[in-house]
Amino acid sequence: MTEPLLRLDAISRDYGSRRVVDQVSIDIHPGARHALIGPNGAGKSTLINLVAGTLHPTTGRIHYAGCDIHRWPPHRRARAGIARTWQHPALATPLTALQNVLVAVPGQHPATIRPHPRAVIAAHTTLAQVGLTAYADTPAGQLAYGDQRRLEIAVALAGRPRLLLLDEPSAGLTRPEVAHLVDLIRDLPAEMAVLLVDHNLHLVTAACDTITVLHHGAQIATGTPAHVQADPEVRRIYLSQPSDDAEPADPAAGHDPGPATPAKPVLRVRHLHAGHHGATTLTDITLDLHPGRVTAVVGRNGAGKTTLINTVAGLHPATAPTDILLHDQQITGLSARRRARAGIGLVPQGRRLFAGLTVDEHLALPRPHRTRRHDRTPADVLALFPGLADRRRHRPHQLSGGEQQMLALARALLAAPAVLLLDEPSEGLAPAIIDTLALTIRTLATSGTGVLLAEQNLHLALRVADEIAVLDHGTIALHLSADEARTVPARLHDLLVIPAGSAP
Repeated sequence: MTEPLLRLDAISRDYGSRRVVDQVSIDIHPGARHALIGPNGAGKSTLINLVAGTLHPTTGRIHYAGCDIHRWPPHRRARAGIARTWQHPALATPLTALQNVLVAVPGQHPATIRPHPRAVIAAHTTLAQVGLTAYADTPAGQLAYGDQRRLEIAVALAGRPRLLLLDEPSAGLTRPEVAHLVDLIRDLPAEMAVLLVDHNLHLVTAACDTITVLHHGAQIATGTPAHVQADPEVRRIYLSQPSDDAEPADPAAGHDPGPATPAKPVLRVRHLHAGHHGATTLTDITLDLHPGRVTAVVGRNGAGKTTLINTVAGLHPATAPTDILLHDQQITGLSARRRARAGIGLVPQGRRLFAGLTVDEHLALPRPHRTRRHDRTPADVLALFPGLADRRRHRPHQLSGGEQQMLALARALLAAPAVLLLDEPSEGLAPAIIDTLALTIRTLATSGTGVLLAEQNLHLALRVADEIAVLDHGTIALHLSADEARTVPARLHDLLVIPAGSAP
């Protein structure tokens, strides 16, 4: 057998007294497709950062292509052929898709006014590889979230790496996009090795030959997908399946529905129009949000879910004849700050936490306006999210994805919002953490908060929502109760998976 391209030799990483990676040893050979899975907080992203060089191990060694690289800086590792993506897309959003890829093409200096023709050809070839040819001249910031994730992979591939590190590449992608990602990973050059972190088990088992399972930083299993899936300890820890006899989870289980006769709407959205750089994204969106109820907005990537959330929050401008009313008061022309003071809370996609602040410092920031009752204290939200109580002095990079999501929720709740806007809250979360998230959303609704949820995960949306609105081509194509939605899955499938007007 050939020598491994990457060897992790009993590496560990500590944050103070907390060990987040514990004596992990892995060999990855050229051409391998190797996945890391495990619950949130298992240490997966930390392990990716240790290989990429953004973190250094507390103990142990990292060998790459026969060299001990555990103290090499990230740029030296990148030049040696290690490329990576991030949990949330890290792109130069003002630049076009082509320009983002050109920056990574070997021999193409970013400051060059006229790129070399060979570099342009290489960039176009890489965009075609990920299915983004049609978006070459589109600014990265205008791409749908799923397309941004594909563009980030293109940027990584443009450097012609020997080892590709993918951190949650399927987060926010639709099923067809995940299927394309599987093909992309499988079709990479035979000599290129891939180390993949993802919670999507379909992607992992379809694209990878070997899986390593982490739990609390420790390596509990390594083997083929079939071997790992059959491991009872893996199923118990990661999938929350205590035995083969356990009943499958009911999507509606634990759903405490809102009042049968909804109260007066707390938020009214009428004839909302919005767009990007002259192109219309949303047309004539009309919604009512009631206190104590959850309205879920679902749709394919690019349908306009995030634009809707950001327009209601005041982060994106609406165009006439939009009307947005909170407690029957016109807020259409208010800034995002004034809407927040009036009672609009937001948990944005990607969480957007402050890198330099601890959990305690995040929770010390929000304050409700004096006209609204301050009924939650930091102690209250820590009781709602007990996993954060032991992390109060930790900064975001020291938290798991699930803990970061809970912190973003806790921060929003401390401002006592009448309306809570949630944009893709399940992104990058393990199945067991999504269960906790579902319970939390229902608990918030039960307390009287109106929740507007934009979510790619239809299972979660059906589990927590009272109403479902399906966005398609910038309009609401279907609006029905969650109970009705569960009885017509084919209608939802047609709108969420098969583009309208396409051939069957």
